[in-house]
Amino acid sequence: MTVWRGGMLLTDGRLNDDLPGDWQEVTFDEWGPGALSYAPLRVQKHGHRARLDGHSQPESTFTGSQVAFTIPADLAPAYQHYFSAVRITSGTPTLLGVVVATSGSVTVYSSTSIGSSDRFDFSRIEWPLD
Repeated sequence: MTVWRGGMLLTDGRLNDDLPGDWQEVTFDEWGPGALSYAPLRVQKHGHRARLDGHSQPESTFTGSQVAFTIPADLAPAYQHYFSAVRITSGTPTLLGVVVATSGSVTVYSSTSIGSSDRFDFSRIEWPLD
């Protein structure tokens, strides 16, 4: 985003830098769309950052790691970033480790069994693009 200072002129580039880009779809790998139709998983560029929004769930039960989905290459970070996503189904809250790689692949990690009906919220995950 533009760092505005007194006396700066408003230009197309500066204005566009401050506006969020269009939402883009992710490509699902071992995960799929979540069961809540009102919160689809998507990704967006906003200034010099990208962010995820929505939820997803695994296609099958797993323990360990899986490549959940891939984000478009132009929104991939310059270096790998680590996050957590919270389970949003009923029961005890569970955190899932999340790695967004420079290739755009998003890998999830869990030391306990995650079921195919467990949905996770990715809405608080964002990273710098530079």
